[in-house]
Amino acid sequence: MPYEVEFTGLEDDDLRDLLRDSSSLVSLKDDPPPSVLGLERRADSDRGRLQTALRSAGFYDAVLDIRVDANQTPAKVTVAVTPGAPYRFKTVTIASTDGAPLPGGDVTPGDIGLPVGERARAPQVVDAQAALLRRMIERGHPFATVAERRVVVDHDDHSMDVTYTVDPGPLVMFGDTKIDGLASVDEGLIRGRLPWKQGDIYSPAKVDRARQQIAQLDVFDTVRVRLAEEPGPGGVTPVDVTLSEKLHRFIGASAFYSSEDGVGGSAYWGHRNLFGGAERLRLGVEVGRIGGDNGAAQGPRGSLDLPDIRLSANFRKPDFLAPRQSLILDFQVASEQPPAYDRVATIGSASLERQVTDQLKVSYGVSGERGRVRSNLREYQTGFIGVPLGVAWDGSDNLLNPSRGYRASLLATPWFPYAGDTDSIFTSFQINASAYRDLSDDGRYVAAARIGVGSTVGASLDEVPPDHRFYAGGGGSVRGYGFQKAGPRDIYGDPTGGRSLFEAGLELRVKVTETVGIVPFVDAGTVFDSAFPDFKEPLKVGAGIGARYYTDFGPLRADVAFPLNADSGDAKWQLYLSLGQAF
Repeated sequence: MPYEVEFTGLEDDDLRDLLRDSSSLVSLKDDPPPSVLGLERRADSDRGRLQTALRSAGFYDAVLDIRVDANQTPAKVTVAVTPGAPYRFKTVTIASTDGAPLPGGDVTPGDIGLPVGERARAPQVVDAQAALLRRMIERGHPFATVAERRVVVDHDDHSMDVTYTVDPGPLVMFGDTKIDGLASVDEGLIRGRLPWKQGDIYSPAKVDRARQQIAQLDVFDTVRVRLAEEPGPGGVTPVDVTLSEKLHRFIGASAFYSSEDGVGGSAYWGHRNLFGGAERLRLGVEVGRIGGDNGAAQGPRGSLDLPDIRLSANFRKPDFLAPRQSLILDFQVASEQPPAYDRVATIGSASLERQVTDQLKVSYGVSGERGRVRSNLREYQTGFIGVPLGVAWDGSDNLLNPSRGYRASLLATPWFPYAGDTDSIFTSFQINASAYRDLSDDGRYVAAARIGVGSTVGASLDEVPPDHRFYAGGGGSVRGYGFQKAGPRDIYGDPTGGRSLFEAGLELRVKVTETVGIVPFVDAGTVFDSAFPDFKEPLKVGAGIGARYYTDFGPLRADVAFPLNADSGDAKWQLYLSLGQAF
């Protein structure tokens, strides 16, 4: 007996959706009963569900009229609803079991999301109880309970009175911390990441921070931090930290192919806990541009059809001299031929990276390099000592898929020549910022914008080797243009780079389903000969559309972009594949 269902008398779309979600007539519509009598029974059984749903939404005087018309094909079931006046919260009382004031002061109805005068929805009453307990836990009472929740409905004035009686339990202090599950990681490293001292008043935020800071060591599969199940004497309660170590050694490999760059790949080996203090060592090799056109170099360097090769060693020691401060040692030997230049170089650096707060990170150190860099117009013998200083702020809500907040970073590096044919001291600056806004409050429509500015002071363009210049173009820059190709060219058509940089981008990230999204975007930018962007060069503009597949570990990205003011010889479109959003 196939049928259709219609709800009438409802002006509130949310209420209509609630009733449809609660109705078995709707949920079982694709499994119709065998007869009219079966359909009428199904309609009758729906009445109680719908009345319950109406009361949960604050409509205690609602009237339902459900009728079945079997003279149509398919049959028609009409659910006529007269909601009546909504009931509203009249009083909300929060008291302790012994009548004493609540520890830490009163909790108001607004504090728990139950303001007087709002429609009396049942889910709010339940959610408010959970919010009340969270308030007590934040005040150092993790064993608080709601001894009684009493709800009184007054049909005369269409109101509801709610009373919560709270047993706050003892004020809890952090006691002895027990750490289980360590096999080879130093226990002192874990204790150094606990943000409390024994005797401090309990804080759930500190427990969460401990869990996050221990997990950031990246040597554990699981990290659990929790209080004992019962309060200790005088409220001093032990804490249990349970850990499970990852396999210490790891290997990995990747491969790529593109029509422009040919075939390439990388391989690496690493150790997560080299000396027992979560020290990470990673050795890698990267090979690229085998069989490609090496960026279509047209000048004297166009005959060097060589692959890119990079050997690297990276060592990171966490909590070096201070908690959340890492020592990073890096060494690389590189032979590479991007579109703008050829380079053979040896590079080493030592730096300290300090996580000042959960959002703010600073880094400082020293780097040295020695090499040979060749463009179409000149060859440079280089030897530099750099002193990089970086500051980064991340106030976004997600590393790979942010929907709200902002990020900003500044990197300043003075470069001092000590060998080679360049004797000019110069300093490079780069500032990047991005902002994210959730337009729909549910992550389905997110606007994202970014801006990047670079500057080099202290030397002319010719005095700055090509590998220290700024370039624009590519998947992380101005999409629609090849890598380094959104900027001025030399007489052979290869990028010259610049002393300054300007980039900007705008995206609208639209989720079509929970796992699939589309992203229209536009990027603009270029580089300039001047020390600061003077906009004498026209901005290169690219636009396109991307697809996203959202996974538990981040979105998979595929972007197709088109140059809107391409130079002669530029490709008509570009495809970019990656993990994570473009910015």
